[in-house]
Amino acid sequence: MTESDKIRSAAGGDIRLWIDDGQSIHMKLCNPYDDPVELTEHQALALAETLRMLAHRLQAS
Repeated sequence: MTESDKIRSAAGGDIRLWIDDGQSIHMKLCNPYDDPVELTEHQALALAETLRMLAHRLQAS
């Protein structure tokens, strides 16, 4: 697994993000009860930063 393929998590592991085949960002909610994922302000900002970083990696590839 390359660095760009690395799975990242957010919201205490309830959200997982990764770049698939160098073409798109995948985001999966990992909640055993199919409940909505609640984000604090800090978690929302961290998720936004992770998405920004993954988008920049896509642009560079």
